[in-house]
This record gives sequence, C-alpha cells and structure tokens, in this order.
Amino acid sequence: MEISNYRKYAREIHCTTKDIRHVLAPVHEAIRHEFDVFWAFTWRDWSASLIPGMMYTIAALRSLDIAPSSAFVARSLMRSLVYFLLYIYAFDIANQINGIAEDRINKPDRPLSSGRVSLQGAYVRWYVTTAIHLVLGAAWGVLPWTVLWVFITLYTSFYGGDKHWTTKNLLFMSVGSLCLLQASWGIVAPITAREWRWALLLSGVFGIVASVQDMRDVEGDKIVGRRTLPIVLGSHFRWVMVAIICAAPVICWKLEFLRHSHWLVGYCGAALTAAMLYMAYRVFQGYSPRYDHKTYMILTYIYCGCIAVPMIFP
Repeated sequence: MEISNYRKYAREIHCTTKDIRHVLAPVHEAIRHEFDVFWAFTWRDWSASLIPGMMYTIAALRSLDIAPSSAFVARSLMRSLVYFLLYIYAFDIANQINGIAEDRINKPDRPLSSGRVSLQGAYVRWYVTTAIHLVLGAAWGVLPWTVLWVFITLYTSFYGGDKHWTTKNLLFMSVGSLCLLQASWGIVAPITAREWRWALLLSGVFGIVASVQDMRDVEGDKIVGRRTLPIVLGSHFRWVMVAIICAAPVICWKLEFLRHSHWLVGYCGAALTAAMLYMAYRVFQGYSPRYDHKTYMILTYIYCGCIAVPMIFP
C-alpha cells in the first residue's frame, strides 16, 4: 500500500514538473531572445561604453581615501554594469533605427537591417530602455549626465546631428565620452576638479580623433547624405588624420594628461603613444572597410588603456 502511494505521489510530482516546464518554456525562450537581440544591437560598441565605464568606476573606488566595504564595492560595480548596459543599448537602438538604409550596405547583420527585429519592436525597446535608464540615473545620483546622454542621442539619431562631422564626432563623441566618465565616477564618489580636468582632456581628444570610425562607412554615409570628414576631405583625409593622431600624444604630454608620481605611469604613457602611432600607420595604410573597422577598434582599446592608468594607479 505504501509503495503504491509512493508511486502515485511520484507520478503526480513528475506531472507537476512537466506542467511547470511547459509554462516556463515560453518565458525562457523570450528571455533568451531578448539577450540575443541585445547582443546583436550592442556587441560592436562594448569597448567604447560598458568596458571603459566599468573600468572608470573601479578607478573611482580606488581613489577613495577610506577603503570601501565589500558590499559597497559590489553594489557600485553592479550599478555601473546595469547603467552602462542601458547606456549603450538605448543609444544603439536609436542609432540603428536612424541608420537602416546605410546598415544594409555597411552592416547588413544588424537586427533592423537584417529584418531580425521589426521597427515597432525597436521603438518599444528604446522607450523602455531609455525610461529605465533615466529612473536609475536619478536613483543613483547621476541624472544630469543621463539626461545629457539621452538628449545628444535624440539629437544625433533623430534630429540630424549625425549628418555632419562636427556634430557627429566633435560634439557627440566628446560629450558622450564626458557623460560616460562623469556618470561612472559619480556613481561612486563626488567629481573633483582634478577628475573634471582629466575627463575633459580625454573626451576632447577622443572626439577629435573619432573621425577614424567614418573611414569604414563612406559608401553608406554617401547614400544618406552625411558629410563626414572622410567624405569632406576626400583623398586628403588620411594625411590630415595621421597628423592629428601623431600630434595628440604630444598635446597630452604637454598638458600632463598622465600626471602622477608613480614611476610606471611614464611607461604607460609611452605604450599609449606607441599605440597611437600604430593607429596612425593603419589610418595611412587602410585599404578596406574591414581593415578600417579594426583601426577604429584600436582607438577604443587606446581609450580603455587611458582609463586603465588611473584605475591601476589611483
């Protein structure tokens, strides 16, 4: 009798488990799909957003006069992770809504240009992501930088800010970098005069050099009527950009960008200078959109390298 009851009970549990799995399967599939969509929208831009944002949060943690508790460190890093996932997701959705025509030429694997995500679905994700980003920015004390980021995203993606190199790179890339740096620091600690000076210099140089990203997209940019610097300068662009890239380390050295007492910081500066010169060589040597894309990725790695210095030597 007891064995019979046990078998009956086991069958009931088995049926219940199957029912739960049946109910949860669509939920699991929806979550997996959203992760896949997120990755498809953002994977190209992590080295210019999530990674440097997290690194600069670590730099802010290491700058504190009193060693923070493990709970504070974990909370700050989790906030930074969530914040910059939303930061880049909201921008990439808006940017790709605006760029479907050119993406069919330059980046046909993107979710909208490939038809993997509908335009309506992209708008819904953008509204939700932007709203959550603003709410969390307010809750974590960095609302001004979140609002500024949303504003320049709107201007660049929907109001023509991407049509000319002065607003697309000099304005958007430099201000966007400043939003990233100040928010990642502000999540942890007050923004000091020293940090302001450092962030302004890095963001300014990044915005000037960022026109290298447009070398890979010339054909698509011409179709949508953009006036990027490679299009405006034509065959002279590479020479001009090489000169700017080579001058950038000299300017940074003169302005004491990596001012620090630790003797290893000088070697870090030399390594970053060598990386800039290598990037200049690639700009001059460029021969295909794929090659030029890798050149731009090197710029984002150099950007991360600059942030690594105050992270390692607070």
